[in-house]
Amino acid sequence: MVGIVIVAHSQELAQGVCAVASQMSARSDLPIVAAGGLEDGGLGTSFERIQQAVDAVYSEDGVLILMDLGSAVMTTQMVLEMLPPEQRAHVRLSNAPLVEGAIAAAVAASLGDDLDQVQRAAETAMELPKIPQAEPLAPPAESPSAATGPIRSVELVVPNPVGLHARPAALFVQTASRFASKITVQNVTQGRQPVDAKSMMQVASQGTARQGERIRIVAQGEDADEAIAALSALVEAGFGEMEEEKEEAATTPPSRPPVSQPAPSPVVPQGSLPSRLQGIGASEGYAVAPAFVYRRPDLRVERCTVDDPQAEIDRFRRALDTARHQLDEVQQHVSATADEQTGRIFEFHRMMLEDDELVSTVEEKIATEHCNAEAAVSDVIGQWVSHFESLDDELMSARAADVRDVGNRLLAVLMGVDLSQLSQLPEPVIVVAEDLVPSETALMDRTRVRGLCTALGGSTSHTAILARMWGIPAVVGVGEEILAVPSGTILALDGESGVVEVNPSPETVRAYRARQERLTAVQAKALERATEPALTRDGHRVEVVANIGDVDSAHEAISYGAEGVGLLRTEFLYLGRTTLPDEEEQFAAYRAIAEVMGQRPLIVRTLDVGGDKQLPYLDIGTELNPFLGVRAIRLCLERPDIFQPQLRAILRAGVGHNVKVMFPMVATRGEVLQARAALDQARRDLAADGIPHVDQLEVGIMVETPAAAIAADVLAPEVDFFSIGSNDLTQYTLACDRGNERVSYLYHPLDPAVLRLIRNVIEAGHAAGKWVGVCGEMAGQRLAIPILLGLGLDEFSMTPRAIPVAKQLIRQLDRGQAQALAQEVLALGDAAEVEARVTDFLGGLET
Repeated sequence: MVGIVIVAHSQELAQGVCAVASQMSARSDLPIVAAGGLEDGGLGTSFERIQQAVDAVYSEDGVLILMDLGSAVMTTQMVLEMLPPEQRAHVRLSNAPLVEGAIAAAVAASLGDDLDQVQRAAETAMELPKIPQAEPLAPPAESPSAATGPIRSVELVVPNPVGLHARPAALFVQTASRFASKITVQNVTQGRQPVDAKSMMQVASQGTARQGERIRIVAQGEDADEAIAALSALVEAGFGEMEEEKEEAATTPPSRPPVSQPAPSPVVPQGSLPSRLQGIGASEGYAVAPAFVYRRPDLRVERCTVDDPQAEIDRFRRALDTARHQLDEVQQHVSATADEQTGRIFEFHRMMLEDDELVSTVEEKIATEHCNAEAAVSDVIGQWVSHFESLDDELMSARAADVRDVGNRLLAVLMGVDLSQLSQLPEPVIVVAEDLVPSETALMDRTRVRGLCTALGGSTSHTAILARMWGIPAVVGVGEEILAVPSGTILALDGESGVVEVNPSPETVRAYRARQERLTAVQAKALERATEPALTRDGHRVEVVANIGDVDSAHEAISYGAEGVGLLRTEFLYLGRTTLPDEEEQFAAYRAIAEVMGQRPLIVRTLDVGGDKQLPYLDIGTELNPFLGVRAIRLCLERPDIFQPQLRAILRAGVGHNVKVMFPMVATRGEVLQARAALDQARRDLAADGIPHVDQLEVGIMVETPAAAIAADVLAPEVDFFSIGSNDLTQYTLACDRGNERVSYLYHPLDPAVLRLIRNVIEAGHAAGKWVGVCGEMAGQRLAIPILLGLGLDEFSMTPRAIPVAKQLIRQLDRGQAQALAQEVLALGDAAEVEARVTDFLGGLET
């Protein structure tokens, strides 16, 4: 029998390929050996291991060697050159795809094919696509009518749970191969084309069938009757798996569903992968590294009835204790290795697990429905997630992810599934995933993460926020195609443009690395001057301030050169709890941040939740279109019991400090007047109570709706400043959900329609003697800064880490040139043209 050697950089990969190929061959004596990795367990290829593997499977029937790439090929060629001439003549190197080629070679070898046939089987394994298409991409198998002899056929229903694929498919091919007749198999239920029943890859790609689906087998030849009889017996017996299934069912306790295993990673032909993918640039920077494709374990729940509900409740309580202990360890690790602010994400997780309502609801469901703990947890967590499922802003979307994350952790404990995959990164990598949640990223070894790339998500997803906080290049919303990239594939990632290159050329790799070196040098130089003011070349000064969310981020803002705070998100006080924060708690929090800022300006935004951004303890009600419903200032005006304590706390915290207040999501002049009246009421009440507070403070609004932008001249006399919320303004103007990757191509703050609204706001503000800032992501974007400066923006408010580079760019600009650029791009047709023009403009500056 022909021997097979699998050479790969990873020992686990080589062994895994051997295991799959051996199982598909159904021959226990198949001579196949893995030669992967180095002797110390590291990645690489070993001359000695390959040589030993060849010796182990060698016979005069020959040896076929399959390799992954790079040094594996070179090292194997060296081994071949060292073999004696008589032995070397019987050893072949194959350029077949590693996994598919190994499976095809194993099946062919187990059928007794010679070395030429085994090599041909391996190297033609990819002639058919793996993923069934509506129309076949390759010619269908030769029709039996082209053969001679009697024709026999049969239609059968596939009875076994696994269906006709994997090992059953291998048994089917082996059985068909015993006969001389031409044989085809067709999935009638799916309406697919007939395929050659003797071809492993054709059956695996187009001939598969699920349990309950109908297949048609056609044979033509002198032994057609025997072939149909043998194949019918094989199918009707469930490919030998029906008895195994019964035995497993008999030994599985009804109260404990089987532990789900991680779904296998799809292996897609390298040739079918696109070489360039476009996503959303989420965190600037460049990275070149192998992909580490992360796939979540399968946590699908099997519902079953339990005989002893109290025992199941006890099992649930033990799982709660274990999950809480895990979260304590995660939080301690994150706080020690990253920062306490990130670690606090897990306080909400732990509080959920300690929530009496959640725990009692799960226990009640177990007791009354006699269901297993997994099913009860899945139902209850699902109800919580449904409140947040369609949300798209960075605060409430994070809560939806957190709730789901906690539920998955609890299910994993109940099901005995390991969630530590991301804590053991093998080398410096670009982590590729469908999406990432806090607990998945918390234990990442940041020294081995060169970049992050996700199929889903937008610029405000957890992955994007985390990447910017860590200073790691990231691209999100790339699409499902990125998940087809095998782990180990080299990627080049541009976190600004959102481009991901798959298997880049050496020239591309050198270009990306050169860009990263230049960016690193710019960032280092900018950090040296971070505390200096942002003065343009012609002496015009603009204010660069920070967007923050608590005391820790206030300290961080100062360290990166922030001249104040342009946006304090007060929602941090309302999240991760079951009741509203009272006035004293809010006063203490705002006062602590004001103390950090000293006399620097501190703009406090009032509560921005409601509608689609519900808090579990606020009963706002169901709305058909919550994103256009009761939220932000609308909620606060409707609920003085929420609004008044916050306004009182802000007025009190402003004593001795430069505190300003800002109302979000304003659409009309009436809302501004009502909000100011509420502020006046809070001031009068504090005076009547004899509580120290500021008598006068600046009042502004966030311009986030097209209505406010268009009517800015009407609103300007009623406020002291405008702060443009570019994130919401962009998505409202362009009618696109910024968190929806399917319409992410529309979301672009540099669209001329958005820029014209921003110009209108700035001109209206200046005409009334009011200053204007931008506090969305746009404020820190390299391509937006020259335009905003040219439009006359007074203040840029951004994440703290972006401040040094933004200041450095402003120092390179001439205001007159920026004004000319702004007027030019306002006349362009779309965001792509604007981006290209600004890129040229900045390139001229660098030159």
